[in-house]
Amino acid sequence: YDGYLQLENGVGMTRLLMNEFRKRLEEHKNKKTAPKKRKVTLVTGVLAAPVIELLVSELERAFPFITATVIPVKNRFFGEKITVTGLLTGSDILDALCDTDTGDEIILPDVTLRRDGEVFLDDMTLEFFRAGLVTPVTVVGPGGDELVDIILNTGQNS
Repeated sequence: YDGYLQLENGVGMTRLLMNEFRKRLEEHKNKKTAPKKRKVTLVTGVLAAPVIELLVSELERAFPFITATVIPVKNRFFGEKITVTGLLTGSDILDALCDTDTGDEIILPDVTLRRDGEVFLDDMTLEFFRAGLVTPVTVVGPGGDELVDIILNTGQNS
């Protein structure tokens, strides 16, 4: 790739996410204060689910009082062969969450929203999406460091 990082092809993005996540996790493990007990639900596409589950299991081993459930959402809107997170719709995500104990917080990747950050691909607004749930929803960017901070509720990237 002529020395250019390949972040947009999924492989580079995944590696960057893993590296940032693990680095921030180590930083938190080295701190004197521990985050409080909590349960969170992470939304992702089917393709990324194994990586997110791996990272979450590392975090749960380091902080056993944290429970993080990964929900791989099947894409019924565009078809189940579409497995990337960025093409999920609000209605498919709501359907996947409907019978789930979502705990203290739902963590939603920002790539599920259009560029303005307020509307899903099926034209459902983030406001309507949140109104359909009892659990608070936090939108997270692509950084692994931000993801760790939000799961642990440390406020570093709030």
